[in-house]
Amino acid sequence: MTTHIERLFQQLDDSSGPSYDARAELIGIGSAAIPAIIDGLSSLGGFGHLTAIEVFEEVADPRCGPALIALLHSDDSTVREWAAMALASLKIDDAVEPVRSAYRACLERATPPDWSEPEGIRWALTELGARTPVAPPLTAHLRATAADNAPSGPRPASPRSSTTWPTTPR
Repeated sequence: MTTHIERLFQQLDDSSGPSYDARAELIGIGSAAIPAIIDGLSSLGGFGHLTAIEVFEEVADPRCGPALIALLHSDDSTVREWAAMALASLKIDDAVEPVRSAYRACLERATPPDWSEPEGIRWALTELGARTPVAPPLTAHLRATAADNAPSGPRPASPRSSTTWPTTPR
């Protein structure tokens, strides 16, 4: 079985198609495939890292936490973003400080805050309970607010809503 898993693992970096089948098969194998993926992660390129992250998320094995934390230092911004988001999805408790460090590294690289990586990392920090989402004052002002005595459920249909009005030719 291990050689089969290793063969599948080697296909994760092939963006021409085999990686999709390999990913699906590794997800089907489940937790038994995780150690082989973790061990070989450093031999993969960017596409392979992204595919491995997808396997980690689907299998949801907490043993992949340290490997995902290591991917926060990747040269590829998408790999860093996906790793942070996977850590949050898997609720890896030890990930808060490494994800914070990844966010600080984004700031040091002067990555615009509305780009994908910082947004993904902020989402991850929020999901991990390390950040409270903040709306700018002008945006918060536009938020609809209900009156204290407003009904909280759906409104009953108005009797007029089912009325069909006759049309007259013009």
